[in-house]
Formats: sequence, structure tokens, C-alpha cells
Amino acid sequence: MDIFGTAPGRIYARLSLDAISPNPAQPRRSFSDDALDSLAASIRQHGLLSPLLVRRIGIEKYELVAGERRYRALKMLGETQAEAIIIAAFDCDSAVLALIENIQREQINYIEEAEACRAIIDTHGITQEELARRLGRSPSALANRLRLIRLPASVKELLISSGLSERHGRALLSIDDPETQLALVRDAAQKRLTVRQLEKRISNLKSEPRRRVRGLCRDMRLYVNAVMDTVSHLRTLGAVVEAETKQTDFGIDIVIHLDNSPQKISDTASV
Repeated sequence: MDIFGTAPGRIYARLSLDAISPNPAQPRRSFSDDALDSLAASIRQHGLLSPLLVRRIGIEKYELVAGERRYRALKMLGETQAEAIIIAAFDCDSAVLALIENIQREQINYIEEAEACRAIIDTHGITQEELARRLGRSPSALANRLRLIRLPASVKELLISSGLSERHGRALLSIDDPETQLALVRDAAQKRLTVRQLEKRISNLKSEPRRRVRGLCRDMRLYVNAVMDTVSHLRTLGAVVEAETKQTDFGIDIVIHLDNSPQKISDTASV
């Protein structure tokens, strides 16, 4: 290690890349090959403009805190050393700093951020309020983002790959069925629905069962009226007939008593 500067809590040094290991708390899950090629070409031409940020984890052993893309690009170029800033950081600090760097550089999507935040909270026992403060977000904004984790993996993947927004994802949370959620996000992706259009689709979908129930109730009344018309017709023919209706959990029971003395007939119909 060649030290070339210090500052409060920081050491500026040139480190062997073999002595640096990736950050296990790295929130970013995907790295574009084209973007890495472009970054490598820039480093080849202009050099490494931003040092890697690392922490010491052993004797001459370091772990990346921030700078995963730069680290990978340097490896692609066959470089063996890199300028780095060594800081003192606990596991939680390292995870939060890695997340902050990705957010600031806009290199992380909202699903990756949500999952990284949940991992930090669960692993290090930090509260949502404290994490929101450290990330510079409002507690409500962080809470809304964390809710997206409840979406099925297939839905989250399609949201990101199709370029739909976080608000599209939050709209889907009002639907419980994963297959319906996936169908809706596919429709939104194919038709490029706005958030408001998607919300309207969801609202219409949720109201359909109520419309079906109302329609069924109307049909049942038609059936009851048809039976009662028959009863009235029997009476005009001189039959002694009575009809009783009773609402049940499963529909409407109609009990018809037909008196055809000297023989009495009792019949029951259920609708």
C-alpha cells in the first residue's frame, strides 16, 4: 500500500486490486456490459477520476464500500492497482454508504433500493426513521418504497424491465392476486398506461364482482316474479294456492302450497 495523503478519518492510498474484495451489501444487482465497456474506455483515456472507497477488514485486506463499477472496469482493463480512500466503517455504515452512492449516481432502480433498505433494516436493526434520515428521504417516502417488496418477483422484474414507475408498482398493491397483478403490469407495459389509467383499470376490475352480484340479484327477482305470476294464474283457474318466499344465505326459497281437495299437494321450489 502506498499512502499519499490523509484527512480526518480517511487515508488516501494506492492499493492492489487483489487486496480489495467486493461489498457483500452492494444493493445493485445488475451491471450493463455496455456501460462497463464505456466506463473502461473512459478510464483508459482519462484515468480514474474518482478513487474507490474502501474499509479495512484485515491486514492488507480491504472491502469495497463504494465504487463497484469502477472496480470492475479496472479489472477489465487488466489494472493491478487503484487509488482508494480508506475509511473506518462498521457493516451498517458500509451498507448505507454503498446505497447512498448508488442513489446519488442514479445507478440503482427503486426495487433494488427497496430491497437494499429492507436488508439494512433487518440485518443491522436500524429503524426506518433513522435509515430515512441517513438517506435524506422522508419516512413516508421510504415506507412507501418498502411496500413494493411485497409484490411478486415476476411483477417487480417486469416493472423495471418495462420502465414503469414506482407509482405504477404501488397501484398494484391494492390487488391481492399475483396473476392479476402480472396481467395488469403486462397490459400497462404493452399499452404504456399512465399511473392514472392503470389505477382506473384496477378500480374497474375491483368493482366487477359488485356489478355481477347486482346483476344476479336482478335475475333472482325475475325468477321469483315468474313463479309468483304462475301462482296468480293458478288462482284464476280456481286453484287454492299459497306461496311463501324466504331469503337465505344461498338465495331465495319459494314454498308453494297447492290445495286440490280432497287431495292436498305440497310443492317446494328453490331459486
